[in-house]
Amino acid sequence: MATGSGLDAQLGTKTETTVGTQVTPVTQFFPFNSAGLAFDPSYIEGSGLMAGQRFKDIAQVGIARKSATGKIEIPAMFKGFGWWMKHILGSSGGLANPTLVSGTAYKQVHVPGGLRGLSFTSQIGKPEPGTGTIKALTYRGCKVLDWDLTLADNALTLLSLTVDAWDEDNVPALATASYPTSNGSWNFSHVNVFNVGGTPSTAAGVTTIAGGVAVPSVVTKLTLSGKASLANERYGLGNAGVKKEQLENDFFALTGAFEGEYDAATWDNPFRLGTTVAIQCTSTGPAIGASTYLLDMIIPNAKITKAPAEVSGPDLVSVSGEFTVYSDQVNPACQITLISTDSAAW
Repeated sequence: MATGSGLDAQLGTKTETTVGTQVTPVTQFFPFNSAGLAFDPSYIEGSGLMAGQRFKDIAQVGIARKSATGKIEIPAMFKGFGWWMKHILGSSGGLANPTLVSGTAYKQVHVPGGLRGLSFTSQIGKPEPGTGTIKALTYRGCKVLDWDLTLADNALTLLSLTVDAWDEDNVPALATASYPTSNGSWNFSHVNVFNVGGTPSTAAGVTTIAGGVAVPSVVTKLTLSGKASLANERYGLGNAGVKKEQLENDFFALTGAFEGEYDAATWDNPFRLGTTVAIQCTSTGPAIGASTYLLDMIIPNAKITKAPAEVSGPDLVSVSGEFTVYSDQVNPACQITLISTDSAAW
């Protein structure tokens, strides 16, 4: 029975074959915390003077540009999470597609790739409290502008992202939501490796870190953030107020932030010396036969850009720092490896 509240809401997506060409029904459905994607038109109004008219004429008002933008936040789940890695990093083909490890366990290795030609259709079911009706609003030409993947003490692992879309459509029917069964979510207790330092190397498309050292102090939060610089105002004559594909027009930015107890050797020394450090953070989940669910993040080359240690009383000295990720032209800027029961590419 419909409640008329957010309990009835749903979020579904599907990768588009052609950028901006809506594909329905959507087929990938995700638990989500919030979905703020909404129509964002640009109104234009005439200001032609007419004798005795003190107000602008409504006949001269219209929508000049169509767009849709908004934030989405989802918990990182054991299953289905690779779909989002594809769209935030631009990974495609090869090792990004699930490869059998053993039994029903499949591995995906996601590294940054190109965003050109990569987009998705998103549909959000928004319930009306007064009627109980779930309104289906569908967005085409979706691309991710920026995102944060956050692992924090006593919390679920969360992915927060900003989406830019071409247009909103209220015609397609609400898709029937279907979710993977027994799908758990990643949380802080799953993080069993957090290393800084070591030597990165890549062989057969897979990057590893040799000699990384476990951080001796307590780290309570780690965030990896991505920002794609996209030309998302490519409007032109003949497009009926709808944009063309959002194309990259500057460097892709990968940055990070961390919080925890002060440790000079791990944070302060690399910061002061400008040392390049590798970072690895691994979450290990339940067993999948002879394997396990895995969410592994490797950053081969980072510079600690801020590492202030604040003494604010008798409590433990804390640090709240930042880092920037760079490419060494040999290893990928970052690598996110997943092991799950997902057996098919999207």
